[in-house]
Amino acid sequence: MKWLSRALLALGVLLLGINIYGLFRSLRNPELYSLEHEIKNRLNDVVIRYPDIKKELQKKTGESDHDFAIRVNALVHNGFAHYWKTKGIERFHMRVPVWENYMLWAASYIRPARYERYEFANYKKNLERGVGLCSSHSIVVKGILKEYGIKAELLDVGGRHVVVRAEIPNDSVLLLDPDFGIVVPHDTAALTANPELAREPYSRMADLYYKEAVDPYTTDLMVDIFGKHKHVYNVSNWFEGFSYWAIWILPALLILPAFIQWYRKRKVNA
Repeated sequence: MKWLSRALLALGVLLLGINIYGLFRSLRNPELYSLEHEIKNRLNDVVIRYPDIKKELQKKTGESDHDFAIRVNALVHNGFAHYWKTKGIERFHMRVPVWENYMLWAASYIRPARYERYEFANYKKNLERGVGLCSSHSIVVKGILKEYGIKAELLDVGGRHVVVRAEIPNDSVLLLDPDFGIVVPHDTAALTANPELAREPYSRMADLYYKEAVDPYTTDLMVDIFGKHKHVYNVSNWFEGFSYWAIWILPALLILPAFIQWYRKRKVNA
């Protein structure tokens, strides 16, 4: 059985080494700052760098919840790339790298439909990676607002777009769209009854895109989808939270038999 304990020790040390290496790596590839010039989709897609944006996403002294929510929406819009192409899976770490979380990495090969291009439930991981579609942007805004006690939920609008519904205490309800950097000052019932209320907030959609952009979202499209069915968008995943603990516990368990064997031998020779 000595060979088995040695094999487990080697595997445990390897996994532990991978974890430690990952502590010094970032999910954000700096190439995303020039990505817009390659894909010619969104203009000025990322103008705030990471980790600088983390400082800006803190509430200022005396800042109202209303103003903070609007500012967070704009900051995430300016610090997050709108990109989720298959060819960028490895380049921009859409597949969770082995050094970040080897369990989520392994899951991407076992269940590729779910994990190959993985959207984190943990907003901090999405923010660090810095690429995604409307849902990823919105997860970040929701996470930040909830940390400051502002009630927020993700809302799927017409099956085409995800925004954040934020309830400002003693104030109003805002629909925050960090993907486009837009704030809609109306609640869902009003928009369903009169989708034209979305026209003014989304009136300058053409200004957000390169002329070469393929199938850009238009003002008319946004008005159309806001008049359709809306439902809560859920991204919770128990396995994600579990795995970030388990990647450290597993190496410890693998190393334990060799440690016990060494301790017993040391005790006998004492």
